[in-house]
Amino acid sequence: MAKQKAISGAVTVTLALGLGAGMASPARADFSDMFIDPEDGMLDASQYLVDHTLGFLPVPSIITEPAVGFGLGMMGLFFHESKAQREQREAHPEAISQAVLPSDISILGGAATTNGTWGVGGGHIGFWKEDTIRYKVFGGYSSLNLDFYSLGGRDLPEAVELNITGPAIVQNLAFRLGDSNLFLGANQMYRRVETSYEGGGVIPVPPEFLDYIREHFDFDTTTSGIGLNAEYDSVDNKFNPGTGYNWSAKWTWFNDAIGSNVDYSAYKLTALNYWALSEKFNLGFRVQYDGVSADDDARLPTYVPPFIDLRGIPKSRYQGTAVAVAEVQLGWKLDHRWTLIGFTGAGRAAQSFGDLSDASTEATYGTGFRYLIAKRFGFAMGADIARGPEETAFYIQAGSTW
Repeated sequence: MAKQKAISGAVTVTLALGLGAGMASPARADFSDMFIDPEDGMLDASQYLVDHTLGFLPVPSIITEPAVGFGLGMMGLFFHESKAQREQREAHPEAISQAVLPSDISILGGAATTNGTWGVGGGHIGFWKEDTIRYKVFGGYSSLNLDFYSLGGRDLPEAVELNITGPAIVQNLAFRLGDSNLFLGANQMYRRVETSYEGGGVIPVPPEFLDYIREHFDFDTTTSGIGLNAEYDSVDNKFNPGTGYNWSAKWTWFNDAIGSNVDYSAYKLTALNYWALSEKFNLGFRVQYDGVSADDDARLPTYVPPFIDLRGIPKSRYQGTAVAVAEVQLGWKLDHRWTLIGFTGAGRAAQSFGDLSDASTEATYGTGFRYLIAKRFGFAMGADIARGPEETAFYIQAGSTW
């Protein structure tokens, strides 16, 4: 389900929930040893995460995503050191303060909202063989009630609430080329969805949409795809980038030959750029293009076309077969733990790449904060509040914003 992103209480909630994950009856000394960094006396979960096999970093979600309404969720992040990292830390206890890339991260979570949306899922991220092999897998089952503003590539006179229910799984495997920052690999996606109308009564759409509705509603639709991906990654920290670049290109092919009911191709080009302007200020700049192509775009299921993905804009609000987004974020480091951020972004959605120049621009802006909660892994948490063209939304953030 869509990624939901708490305000200053996030760090406190994280600590309170984490205490119950692997400590039966913690004494005050246990609390200090596990959650207080001896170097700066600040809250830090590094020692707890590496000392407890079942220890996890809880990421609570207060969901205010306009597309699904108010809700609550919880995600648990399990960090795993490699054998070499653990031996180094045990031989040199002061190494707990040295940031490392974990060999694996496991994820479990679930969420539900007031409009009936719910979902459960999990995943695994691996940085193997000294980060020469990267693997990601995510799977889950969800029931999403979303407002759609177009069907079959044409705008609706008013939004229609649809339910999208079913399982999904995505995988990505990439190999580093020599000692370079370039990775090449493959990706796979499987999704089985039943789409139905959730508004009650007669569907409020013009007659010309009825053929589309008969073809796509109350039927299971499977989209199965495989593809290729390339990535250049020179960022200094995967979970809290300050400098470097992460540029990626992904192509995924969906066809009945591999079990898909719908034939189309999907493309994603992303450029994430990070610069250290000074010791106190960092600048991030994101540019992204998403596109899909099919022999008959009008027959694509409602959830296939990409949408403008910016904080402050509801998911699926502005869709098209070609979507371009740009976003800039400025970070002000108050100290090595706390960072305040401000951001603004804009996006366009159209029915072809050539139409993007004439499409309307949808802009957002907002502010937030980050706290370095696990120095061992350079992992930060925080919250953002964003204003879009129509809504204001609140997001809990865990790890890198993008």
